[in-house]
Amino acid sequence: MGTMINVIAILTGGALGLLFRRGFPERIAKTALQVMGLFTFVIGVSMALQGEELIMVLISLALGAILGEWIDIEGHLDGLGSWLERRLNLTEESPARGFIYTSLLFCVGSMAIVGSITDGLKGDRSILVTKAVMDGIISIPFAANMGIGVLGSAVPVLLYQGGLTLLAWKLQSLFTPSLVKELTAVGGVIVMGIGVNILGLQRVKVGNLIPALLLIILAFYLKSLVALLYHG
Repeated sequence: MGTMINVIAILTGGALGLLFRRGFPERIAKTALQVMGLFTFVIGVSMALQGEELIMVLISLALGAILGEWIDIEGHLDGLGSWLERRLNLTEESPARGFIYTSLLFCVGSMAIVGSITDGLKGDRSILVTKAVMDGIISIPFAANMGIGVLGSAVPVLLYQGGLTLLAWKLQSLFTPSLVKELTAVGGVIVMGIGVNILGLQRVKVGNLIPALLLIILAFYLKSLVALLYHG
């Protein structure tokens, strides 16, 4: 399962960070993340091209973005870390700080959601493997500066992503091959946005696009129902 690879990557990166402490070259980590940003974008493009109902995909993304912006999903996710810091009164040296920060960083994001769903529905681990490499790289400087708490973030990643993957796998029978294609296409556009963010080309509020994953499912079943009634 892709989540297990992610967990191993975090533990490995965190252990390397503790070993190197502050001696790990930042430029190496930055270059590696740029490569992963490019690769993430390519994965997103390949996923987006699997869709056959492009108008449905576009409408789902547009309405999903409007709904996500109205709810301000991205803003709430960004504010979660600050709220926890105030609530728990974390200090710079606290191992809990590294645990909280990296847990949020690794779990609260579109890549974790889309990757876990794709893994559960199709057995496609490419997104989670890419995320695993990035999380492993990010874990190195975090562990070097914040300590052993960073390694603990592997636990919420296992529970969160593993739970989503298991849920998607359990609901697999509800998703026809055609629906999976359109869901993959919507997820691909979101993953492209993640790639753009990693590369620093533009600030895309990918969190606000998450409702599109639900809307494409509703749109697909609505279209199927209309077609059934029309031909019936």
